[in-house]
Amino acid sequence: MKSYHRNNMILLARHHYEQGELVKAKNLYEKAINSGILDTDWMLELALLYDELEVYEQADSIYDRVIELKPDESVAYYGKAILLDHMDQFEQAIPWYLKAIKYDASFMKAHFFLAYAYDQIDDKAAALRSYKEALKLEPSDFWTHLNLSHLYEEEKDYVKARQHIERAMATDSEHYMAWFNKGVVEMRVGEMTEAAKAFDKVIELMPDYGYAYLNKGIILRDQGFVEEAIKVFSQGLLAKPEAVYLKYNRACCHQRLNEEVLAYNDLIRILDERPDMADYMYNDQELAQLIASKADLKKRLILLLKDK
Repeated sequence: MKSYHRNNMILLARHHYEQGELVKAKNLYEKAINSGILDTDWMLELALLYDELEVYEQADSIYDRVIELKPDESVAYYGKAILLDHMDQFEQAIPWYLKAIKYDASFMKAHFFLAYAYDQIDDKAAALRSYKEALKLEPSDFWTHLNLSHLYEEEKDYVKARQHIERAMATDSEHYMAWFNKGVVEMRVGEMTEAAKAFDKVIELMPDYGYAYLNKGIILRDQGFVEEAIKVFSQGLLAKPEAVYLKYNRACCHQRLNEEVLAYNDLIRILDERPDMADYMYNDQELAQLIASKADLKKRLILLLKDK
């Protein structure tokens, strides 16, 4: 195949990709590469396309071929790490991220996802180090600041958690996750009014984000406004019907108000949807009296526990 034919084919493949015609793009990339002349840039584009199509084995094979041709190609090592990340194989991904960084220390996304991988395997210190390296390269990156705020919140360093939330919001003040993280930190330091305002903002920005309703409802419940908490949990269930954790907390609130029929109905629905919650429900002391008084509920829980 003449070089100008191959170049035209790649241009056409890129056009199909930009139009969202991924299979057509893939076929043209494959035809160009299989013509016998290997170009690592084109090969990487094909590997990324395989990744997008979730054809991970083919993507991995292309990355390996790129590394054979160009052993210092950091994108290929990064690509292999991302494939493992997709499959939640974070520990196996880490050496590939490190190789990507070895060949390109300025590869910000490699530092970022290396940090994320460390976090997933519970190596918080290494995660913090890698996020800080990412920030050196892109000091205003929204997700790096947001993830750091979450790590510091877990470490109970609420001053630093707040600082990184503020810096994330300086980049994007309308992202629901920034407001959610802010709400969580305000809860941790006992600023419940500010926390509730933050969760209200999350609900405004992302009405089907169930955990915002959960946390706002918990604040109201713990302040003694149990009926208001029920309303919030119910509002959340309208927006996100599959959020069983909202239904469970609503059942507990109904039980606090001695509304046993409503609590019972919620618990039965939960077991229909999530039988795996039987163990948690059976051992919840807040529901012990209700379970003891409802023979059919108790029997069902015991049967589900036996089937585990």
